[in-house]
Amino acid sequence: MGLTSIPRLRQAVIVAVCITMFGSVASGQAAEDILQKTRAAYVALSSYSDTGVVLVEYGTSSKDRHTFSTNFRRSPRAFLFDFHKEGGDRYVIWGDPDAFHTWWKTTGGQSDYPNPNNVPAINQSGYQTAGSVTKIPALLYGRDILQGIFTNFADPVLDGTEEIGRRKCYRIVGRSSDFYGTGKEVNIHKLTVWIDAESYFVRQAREESKTLPGHINRATTTFELQANPKLDDSKLRFTAPESK
Repeated sequence: MGLTSIPRLRQAVIVAVCITMFGSVASGQAAEDILQKTRAAYVALSSYSDTGVVLVEYGTSSKDRHTFSTNFRRSPRAFLFDFHKEGGDRYVIWGDPDAFHTWWKTTGGQSDYPNPNNVPAINQSGYQTAGSVTKIPALLYGRDILQGIFTNFADPVLDGTEEIGRRKCYRIVGRSSDFYGTGKEVNIHKLTVWIDAESYFVRQAREESKTLPGHINRATTTFELQANPKLDDSKLRFTAPESK
């Protein structure tokens, strides 16, 4: 290589680096714009309904498939989240104008969370619902204190488009984590969200954590939803069975 070729090589490297940097910035900004539109779309709803599936994959080839449904009315306030675990367990969260409540089939017990201290009904139910309840409710209520899919979504970038259930979706990739009260970040993992390119509602979310070579640790939550459906009271009411 001649000496005169070195400046051209440096220029080519600089140009390539700049394209990469500006491309990352643009993808990040596009992702943030989409996420903002998603937040606005949910808060604008007067009612919402969905059915969903959580596919949990772990070990070398193990899979668990859980199902759930959500019904929500903004005014008068009513909420019902019904989770069915593979194997027969069930966990229900419901809300009325005065309180939120939970019932767990495993224990047979009901817990009540009167206003204004109703947040634990959702925030402390992630384990019992395979994380499914920590996806959409926070978006519906627009409250940062509720644990939701975007609560700790860091470094999101637009990673292209993909069809989910015959719907064109934006695929946004980033990382998520949990925080101790001391501010220490733990449970850092990859988060991918598929957002409907037309309505901006979440169609699918996937969380993936590092694990042993040859193993997998992944949970994929998929939603079939209705925006502003007409919901009668029977779809928003739950009576816990009496404890035996």
